[in-house]
Amino acid sequence: MFLGIENIELLQACDTQEQLASTIGALARSVGFDHWMYGLDLPIIDDRKGQYLLGGYPKEWVSHYFTQEYLRLDPVIAHCQAHATPLLWPQRDDPTKPGDRRSSAVSRMFNEAREIGLDSGVTIPVHGLGCHWGLVSFASKTHIATRDLQQIVPHLHLLAHCIHDAGRRFAPGALPVTAPHLTAREVECLHWVAAGKTSWEIGKLLNVAERTVVFHLQNATHKLGVSGRQAAVARAIVSGLITP
Repeated sequence: MFLGIENIELLQACDTQEQLASTIGALARSVGFDHWMYGLDLPIIDDRKGQYLLGGYPKEWVSHYFTQEYLRLDPVIAHCQAHATPLLWPQRDDPTKPGDRRSSAVSRMFNEAREIGLDSGVTIPVHGLGCHWGLVSFASKTHIATRDLQQIVPHLHLLAHCIHDAGRRFAPGALPVTAPHLTAREVECLHWVAAGKTSWEIGKLLNVAERTVVFHLQNATHKLGVSGRQAAVARAIVSGLITP
């Protein structure tokens, strides 16, 4: 199929966002999709600095989408926050519930998207690797039958996760591609901090001085590139160095 190992390597070899976007665009077009979007931690409630958006959706649609606050009612967004499975966008003839104002608003949103050039689409949720949640969407200007979309969803699912693996390093506050090396004692101290222990308590558990515990935690915090032991614990968990 279209996504061979050589294409995965192409994504990993991209040194800039521009190179990555160009490569993703070519792969998306090779299977009939005119537009794509990669987003991490989109601002559902607030404008957190961690949000990240990369892609080739029409600018007028992106502007309209956020102006109308569609982010708060979009069922695709809700799906991606709670699931890991791909989602096919509603087709033109999908029914809406009579009298359901929210359903009517969602239907209007998809109709407006089609008018701008986002007719058929598939969205794949992505989680982990330094983000709370994210998504990769593929959209076509022309109608694609549901059965045809279903046939390529497995390949898009793989492509989406390859995009996430290659693209998350460009996001603000992104974690290093490889986790830093922590000593066994640094990991042990972080583990006990995660369990709610103070430096004095950790010292008693490990039979070392409190200042020694503080020393190990400061080293771990520096290696993880954060400020404060709680932030170090959070990053160590995300990096797979400790388990909560």
